[in-house]
Amino acid sequence: MLPKLILYNSVSVDGAIRDFDVDIALHYEVLGKIGVDALLVGSNTAKMGIELFSEYDSRESPADFNKPTIQPNDDRLIWVIADSRGILHGLLHMMCKSGYAKDIIFLVSKTTPQIFLDYLTKRQCDFIVAGEDYVNYHEALLELNRRYGIERIASDSGGILTSCLLREQLVDEVQLLVSPVIVGKNAVGLFRTLDRSVKLEFVSTQLIGENHLLLIYKVIKE
Repeated sequence: MLPKLILYNSVSVDGAIRDFDVDIALHYEVLGKIGVDALLVGSNTAKMGIELFSEYDSRESPADFNKPTIQPNDDRLIWVIADSRGILHGLLHMMCKSGYAKDIIFLVSKTTPQIFLDYLTKRQCDFIVAGEDYVNYHEALLELNRRYGIERIASDSGGILTSCLLREQLVDEVQLLVSPVIVGKNAVGLFRTLDRSVKLEFVSTQLIGENHLLLIYKVIKE
């Protein structure tokens, strides 16, 4: 069974995803209320998050080579990271030390460098091989449900992964947290690489805090 996939992100009024002050605390507060089992992000987005919010430390501890023990009452999300090129090689311990994920699963392809797969295996980090040159997200989502019982998953990644998921008609719902700002002519849009139109059906809107708006749409699939 394919998990329900919810596309979620913080955007400006003109649809930009950067070059404005995103309320990160509010972003994740709203994400926590969506009710999903896992969070899907691309490797570039994950690497950018490490660079922006962490001070890099190359040192690994013995605990970094052990799979984390998940407690039954742990309400943190599982992170699912697409990385067919091994961009996050050497950074797994940084993500684990953030404390935001209760487990991390990588999505890779058949051409992912073996050195990266060995790196994950040595640290007891699970990965799913799906697709030839790049990740096949349909196949990967099915395996996430079969192997881990994931039924609802959100993605708050950047434009490339977002457009790919929409193009492959895997997205069931779009939720946009609109910030009270207009970026202007240099705006980098969330859907900038999407090469087809996607029809949506309005579900609801909600005022978040004093001046943010949460827009929720159902994706009409062909």
